[in-house]
Amino acid sequence: MDGTDAGRLIAFALDVTAEPGNSGQAGDYRNLLDRYRTDVSFRRLVDDILEGAGCFVAMADPHRGLLLDTDPGGPWAWPQRTADLPWNKNFENAAARAMRLLVPVALLAYVAPSAADFDELLSDPSAVTTTCTATQLAQFITDYARHKESEATDPAEGDVPLWWHWLQLPAHVPTAKRAGRRSAEYLVHEVLAFLHGQRLVVKSGGTTVRDSVYRPRRLFLARCRAMLADDLLNDLQEYAAKRPTEPVPALAPEAGE
Repeated sequence: MDGTDAGRLIAFALDVTAEPGNSGQAGDYRNLLDRYRTDVSFRRLVDDILEGAGCFVAMADPHRGLLLDTDPGGPWAWPQRTADLPWNKNFENAAARAMRLLVPVALLAYVAPSAADFDELLSDPSAVTTTCTATQLAQFITDYARHKESEATDPAEGDVPLWWHWLQLPAHVPTAKRAGRRSAEYLVHEVLAFLHGQRLVVKSGGTTVRDSVYRPRRLFLARCRAMLADDLLNDLQEYAAKRPTEPVPALAPEAGE
């Protein structure tokens, strides 16, 4: 029975849409999670199974559930081993993948410019993350890339940084009726739309690339918590903390977030 319960808890942890609750499947999740947090032998069993699968528990939170992280070379490594991610497909070149990979990291920095902001958003169930449009996030990344370019002393050669690839995108044309498919804002839209499909970000209103409003769920921040030690995220957060703030649409928290 313990093995079955351990497997059920891990199945809940692997389901990005699952959250602990008071009844039904959500209630089962909460009961298993409570057992993991209080029963030492059960916790050891779950941890041993996860270790064998190349995973470990990053957080066991009563509101957000059991959050897993993976060993870099493990079978569940994200995003290295996931072929269908919008920054890991067989795009026309490595630069296209590099630019898409920059988007989710920039989104984290946009809504949480410091580790303290991460902690506040994750610890307060009523907290609501900042919203943005694809255009706003694309402009944030472009401003960051230009800032990095102004600091650079040598021309980009060989293994160039992600921000250099970003500056090769077509310039933003605010007077155009729609975003071009090779533009920065359309690229950001593609990644945000993917994350929305995975229920990691919420979309509120809007029907076009430019007017659709998104905000990351706290679950997205929690699953990306390991990236707090990433140099790129730290650099983006440092830039985000210093940039002038702009008004963004506000959204009410989702039920169960």
